[in-house]
Amino acid sequence: VDRPGATSAASRNLTWNQIVAKSSKLVTFIDLCGHEKYLKTTIFGLVGLCPDYAMIIVNANSGFQRMSREHLGIALALRIPFMFVVTKIDIAPENVFQDNLAMLRKIVKSNAVKRQPQMVEKEEDLKAAADGLITDQVCPIFCISNVTGEGLPLL
Repeated sequence: VDRPGATSAASRNLTWNQIVAKSSKLVTFIDLCGHEKYLKTTIFGLVGLCPDYAMIIVNANSGFQRMSREHLGIALALRIPFMFVVTKIDIAPENVFQDNLAMLRKIVKSNAVKRQPQMVEKEEDLKAAADGLITDQVCPIFCISNVTGEGLPLL
């Protein structure tokens, strides 16, 4: 006996089919593992699912870590256009945040990456970031806070 108000798998799929039928664009987010223990799973996800873009998440407080470097290397090797999303900007001390942003810009400009960092701070920055992203000339950098909502509308 079904619970009142419960939905079956068939009705959920019907709803999803209706969403797809009425949509002009669909975006699928694939949340892949960031921990070293799950690196093989991340590689499998990137190779097997063939994403159009990758968002590499960087904590504003701790900066670009060893696993971030691994994820960047994988995106470069697979030729997946990528952007950086700097999170937790609401809790990072200003000097730490700025130092970590400077390091990120330096990495983006490095000989290994060879792109221009583009801070996306206002709506007017989005077109140039998107155009540069698809031509592998620019690496957009978004700074966000999931707590305050800052930067989220641009993402």
